[in-house]
Parts: sequence; structure tokens; C-alpha cells
Amino acid sequence: MKRKYMSSWGLAFAEEREMRKLEQMAARGWHLEKFAPLGYSLVEGEPMDVQYSLDYRKRPDEEYFEMFAASGWEHVTSTGDEIHIFKGRPDARPIYSDCDTMIAKYATEERQMGRAALTLLVVWLGFLLMLQLDWSSMIRTVIILVHLLITIGLIFTGLPYLGFLMKRKWMERDS
Repeated sequence: MKRKYMSSWGLAFAEEREMRKLEQMAARGWHLEKFAPLGYSLVEGEPMDVQYSLDYRKRPDEEYFEMFAASGWEHVTSTGDEIHIFKGRPDARPIYSDCDTMIAKYATEERQMGRAALTLLVVWLGFLLMLQLDWSSMIRTVIILVHLLITIGLIFTGLPYLGFLMKRKWMERDS
């Protein structure tokens, strides 16, 4: 069974674009198998005309997945027990059919990412202040390394926060 990697632009910024790209890949015989680091793992199969949709739900129960199945959506994969991708026939009713539920979807993700980003920002600033003090070279090196790791975490929470914030604001403006 052949596999292929497809990179991601980030769901907070390009969710619709990525779902359309996955649909195009399925039409060419490459089907979403699972999330992969910074992208997706695709597996080769028969070309299919499908649509993909994404939902966010922390720790979903069996009823959650049954509700989608009853509406014609098959669960394909999840990551972090929070981000879920479903596959449906081309005529399947959209998971989110109105603007208000889409706004609520992005507002929830915006809040979660915002809390994490704010926490990391405060810690990042604390380590930045620590760098201003006179430390031995070994302790200073450890502080710099920890600061670098926190910076990476801040990027991976801060950018999605901004993406969800912008999506929600645009949707509210357009509704």
C-alpha cells in the first residue's frame, strides 16, 4: 500500500483550502489516512468523489461520532483527541450549515488557543527578564534553551489564535 505526505498550511488559516485539496487528492486516488506532523498521511486507493469536513470537539463521546454517521459523515481521523476530520458523499449535508454555528466553532478554538498563548507569553516574558540578570554561563545557556522552546510553543499557539480570531471577525462582519 503506497502512502504519500501532504503538507498543511495550518487549519486555523486554511481549513477550507485544505479540505478542498484533500477532496482533489481523493478524486485522484489518494485518501486521507491520518494526521502527520505538520500535514497529512494519504494512502493510495480507488479515485472517489467525496467531501471532507473538519470539526473541533474535546474528548468526544460515541454519541458525537454517531450523530455525524447518521448525517452521512464517516469519521476518518482525529488528532489530539480534539480535531476530527470526516468524509461524506458529495451530496452530504454540510456539518455546519449556518454562519452562527461556524462562528461558535471558531470562537471556541480561539479561546482555547488564546489561553495557551497568553500563558506562554507570560512565561516567555519571565524568561526574557531572567536573561537580563547576571547568571553563570551554564545557567544562562539553560535559560536561553528554555526560552527558545517556549518561543516555539508560543508560535504554535499564538498563530492559530490569530487565525481563528481573524476568521471569526470576518464571519461576524459578513453575517
